[in-house]
Amino acid sequence: MREGARRFGWDKRSPVPGRVRDGRWLVGMGVASAIHHHSVRPSNARLSLDAQGRLLIETSMTDIGTGTYTVLAQIAAEMTGIPMDRIGVRLGDTALPMGAGSIASIGASSAGASVFDGCQQLCRLLAQRAGFDAQTARFERGRIALGRRSHALGELAGAEGLSVLGNVEPGDLHRRYAQAAFGAHFCEVGVDIDTGETRVRRMLGVFAAGRILNMKTARSQAIGGMVFGVGAALHEEAVVDAHHGYFVNHDMAEYLVPVHADIPDIDAVYLQDSDDLASPIKSKGIGELGTCGSAAAVANAIYNATGVRVRNYPITLDKLLPGLPLRA
Repeated sequence: MREGARRFGWDKRSPVPGRVRDGRWLVGMGVASAIHHHSVRPSNARLSLDAQGRLLIETSMTDIGTGTYTVLAQIAAEMTGIPMDRIGVRLGDTALPMGAGSIASIGASSAGASVFDGCQQLCRLLAQRAGFDAQTARFERGRIALGRRSHALGELAGAEGLSVLGNVEPGDLHRRYAQAAFGAHFCEVGVDIDTGETRVRRMLGVFAAGRILNMKTARSQAIGGMVFGVGAALHEEAVVDAHHGYFVNHDMAEYLVPVHADIPDIDAVYLQDSDDLASPIKSKGIGELGTCGSAAAVANAIYNATGVRVRNYPITLDKLLPGLPLRA
């Protein structure tokens, strides 16, 4: 919250609602905290190294656009020294070793930890075949080296190759410690004093979620979650016909979601963080963290702009108009 306040210019906010004007717009700032439970679920990954030094990672974990292919390859590249372009990743097939799945913000930490374990096993086997101490050997550019001696990993794998099964299972840390990822959302809105139309002007999210495995994909997920928050606060509503028991607005023509014109300048920042208790790779889940609290920041900004407190989403014109001040 302190870092977000500094970056967002929170000191310029008027604590008295309705005091800041920009032409016909009432302008306000809001903040809300974010927290999302973190956990690691059972996960497996098979790592296979062939005679050409190519590594294949296989797990039934999925990639729904969150960057799983990239993140798992990055973990393996960092640990084994094999270049990224020589690492393949196969996902999404139930014939593959059981993965955690893309749910509940558990994917990267769980699947990544199983790849981490597999890499440790593979590196120990390769060091043993090279006659090196695995703790002091260096893995770089597809080779293992100790002092002036080095071997290509493909040569050590041999014609039959090497295959290991990485595994992670949750221990008791989640019972001994409260585990969560955290964040703070800041939002500035303008509300038309005549119509009650709300426009989000800018948003900032600041997050602490352990070690960030890939900053680009993590930031994209956070921004996407904040867009979800704008939709929840201002647009999205499932209208139910209580008599017939069905959703009235069950298509994209009538279920409103944000479009490009609704989304302003959004920024997401991750603080440097590392949590030894969260997972073997010191990361936490981020998939849903960007959504948590973002809609509340929009609602609080609307209150600061207008003095009208709305406690049920979406915050539509009809909920604001009765409480708006008369135009001066």
